[in-house]
Amino acid sequence: MVLNLKFIKNMKKLKLIILNIFLLINFSCGKDFLDETAYTDVTLDYIYTTPEGLNAALVGLYQVHRSLYNSNFGESQRAIIMAAKSDLTVVRAGQIALWAQLRWGHSPDGYQGQLLHAFWKHYYKVIDRSNAIIKNAELSEDLNDEMRILLSEAKVLRAEAYFTLFRMFNNIYVTTEPTSPENAFNKINEKSSENEIFELIESDLEYAEKYLDWVNTPGKVNLAMAKHLYAKVSMWQSNWEKAIIKSEDIINSGFYSLMASPKYVFDGINNYGARSITPPNRETIFNLQFSNPNIGGGIKTLINWNYITNYGQIRGAKYDRNYGGRGAGWVYPNQYMLSLFEDDDLRIDNAYFRTKYYYNDKPNLPAGKSLGDEITIPFEFTNFWYQRRHPTCLKFSPNKNDLDWDPNVGVSQANFIIYRLAETYLIASEAYMRLNGNNDQNAINYLNRIRTRAGVDTLNFIDQNTVLEERARELSFEGQRWYTLKRMGVLFERITQFAGNDGYKDAARENMQPHYINFPIPSDQLDLMGPDYPQNDGY
Repeated sequence: MVLNLKFIKNMKKLKLIILNIFLLINFSCGKDFLDETAYTDVTLDYIYTTPEGLNAALVGLYQVHRSLYNSNFGESQRAIIMAAKSDLTVVRAGQIALWAQLRWGHSPDGYQGQLLHAFWKHYYKVIDRSNAIIKNAELSEDLNDEMRILLSEAKVLRAEAYFTLFRMFNNIYVTTEPTSPENAFNKINEKSSENEIFELIESDLEYAEKYLDWVNTPGKVNLAMAKHLYAKVSMWQSNWEKAIIKSEDIINSGFYSLMASPKYVFDGINNYGARSITPPNRETIFNLQFSNPNIGGGIKTLINWNYITNYGQIRGAKYDRNYGGRGAGWVYPNQYMLSLFEDDDLRIDNAYFRTKYYYNDKPNLPAGKSLGDEITIPFEFTNFWYQRRHPTCLKFSPNKNDLDWDPNVGVSQANFIIYRLAETYLIASEAYMRLNGNNDQNAINYLNRIRTRAGVDTLNFIDQNTVLEERARELSFEGQRWYTLKRMGVLFERITQFAGNDGYKDAARENMQPHYINFPIPSDQLDLMGPDYPQNDGY
């Protein structure tokens, strides 16, 4: 694995320190000082060759995996960049607007290169930790079924990291070797082929399918995640038959089902299983856990704050749990996105989105207004409207009963859904359409399951645009859109047509270039590669 420059400098210092210690010991110590007996159980052998040790190593891996989302750097931009870089958003302000409007993210050098470096470094760090667990555990002579389950979790996280890196950066390399003093300074001279990349990803997922259970502790890898990820990988390779098999394995498993109404999908807990008030959630396949009262639960972030309009600045309104708490009003659904919803679609009825706000601050009501009156702005699409009254995404708001959540402050916590069953249905729908055509009944039925849940009329025809529109209504802001557009070959077309609103924050339409479908490899990483390692085309 190629590491960053700071790490390499530290490694050089470490080598000197080790050498000095060795010389000091060699010249000044007797035999008794060199007793190599381990007087505690916490050794590498313990970590990688026992279920308890392997589980401890997995805890560290999950912490690294979650860390991209558990940060307030740049107003928590890393967690929402992929959602904001879309044909479905209008991004008003903040650093995230520079990403969404394509003013940032397309230079491998300087500050932009450092920002891109965070993604490259993060996923390769997940890979390196996974490699250490996998390689050492596989060498164990006492590998049992409990350990194979834990090993499977590491393999799925490695597969996901490679799949994400490939979709973002294209010219990547694969390795199954953990970083060691012996290989830390090796030069990588060639990118890996797509066949090499997908061969490793599929091998990891196939291993995991043998040992994982359908349901695991919330926040941990399970069989459904492995199959869901495999379905997404298969779609990328145009292997429609395999995508159908993996999707239908989940759909027909008996463990997962769509929530009865969109309003039950996102409640800030988002865990598979029982909840205190709303019906049990059997739609969440995998989520990231953030529980502030628990040790190691993570920090409060500004993810939700980015999405919520700043309605509390309107006279007669105050920040409220039902409205998503305090927000900056930076990342919104654009007019194209909102135009896709029918008036009676339940997803915009205070479920995935809120489109209406009401006066709730009696002491400060404007003249002629009463509690519960709808807040209206005489002129839409003004700066005031964008800042304080624009429709809002509620998918990342905390649980309304969370006593640790103060809706008057920007930071908050909610468990973050990564994969859920609604996308599994839409993958199966598209795969059947690709395989059998626009009138395929399975394709139409799977799509209509999502529409029926949303309370809108069913369809009797399906094509790529139908799939894209339904994915927009159902999955927008969940970080999947950019990858879907790239997979379908329409990323450039859709960004230049729909990003932002007409005449407002729509710079991405002009700034978009064909080669932006790949991120540039950060220069500081290329400097560590061999001289022939290729940058992506156009950079």
